[in-house]
Amino acid sequence: MLTKLDYEWNNDNHHTPKIEHDLSKLLNNPNYKSLNHIDVGCGNGALTIKFCKFFNKSLGIDLSEDGIKFAKKYENEKIKFKNESLENLIKNEEKFDFVTAIEVIEHQYDPMDFIIKLSKITNKNGYIIISTPYHGYFKNLLISLLNLNDKHYTVLWKHGHIKFFSVKTFKKLIFSSKAPLEILKIRYSGRFYPLSNSMIFLLKKTNF
Repeated sequence: MLTKLDYEWNNDNHHTPKIEHDLSKLLNNPNYKSLNHIDVGCGNGALTIKFCKFFNKSLGIDLSEDGIKFAKKYENEKIKFKNESLENLIKNEEKFDFVTAIEVIEHQYDPMDFIIKLSKITNKNGYIIISTPYHGYFKNLLISLLNLNDKHYTVLWKHGHIKFFSVKTFKKLIFSSKAPLEILKIRYSGRFYPLSNSMIFLLKKTNF
């Protein structure tokens, strides 16, 4: 049985406020106010409730029934949560104007398939924001020099990261997916570049 600790994503997390701060800069656009939004892999909903103020309606989805049980306490007329899969959304032809997937893709066995599915649930000319831990040369070198590999890549984290991206490999993933996505902006969140905690990609679905 999972516990609340399995879905602990809140402002006590050391880099949550930093990601939230940088996401707010990307989301603070009055044109988004009329858009419907989905937060994929919302966990306990702690970040979804931060995003919903930027949109007309927000929906948070997660594969875990327990995670959604924690999230449902935040529900109101503007934000809902469902124990739902991307596959079912695609099957039911549900689409959204704005999709967020925050620190989710690094947990995916097949990240290219994940990108393609996010694209399929996004309306044409819609937007996707994906964040994932940043891995660049200098950051990885410092981790090695400080002998922090065992801590950083720990196998003791029950729901830990299984994929690790640099900007180069993430761009290649998007291009190789052949999804009709254009990279509009890349931001770095936490610490300072090139030792950033995470990178945040703002994508737009094109008409092609």
